[in-house]
Amino acid sequence: MSTREQEIAKIAKMYTKYLNGPLGSGVMNHLQEGESFTVESESKILEILKVEGKAIVKVLDSSIQTNQNQRDRLKKIH
Repeated sequence: MSTREQEIAKIAKMYTKYLNGPLGSGVMNHLQEGESFTVESESKILEILKVEGKAIVKVLDSSIQTNQNQRDRLKKIH
């Protein structure tokens, strides 16, 4: 795993820990089971999904074209 991939995995792990901890419970309590939302930065998109009451964080591809494709996909879902 490259350094960049390790950094992205670390970010996803930190979001997962935060959202599944006491500080993130306010966010997770407002989501229905199976509902998701995205957090977008300039270089990456995180998709957060509620499964069995817990946050599952997926890092989506970080290329600009892929980000646009992911946004289009998510708009169709939501």
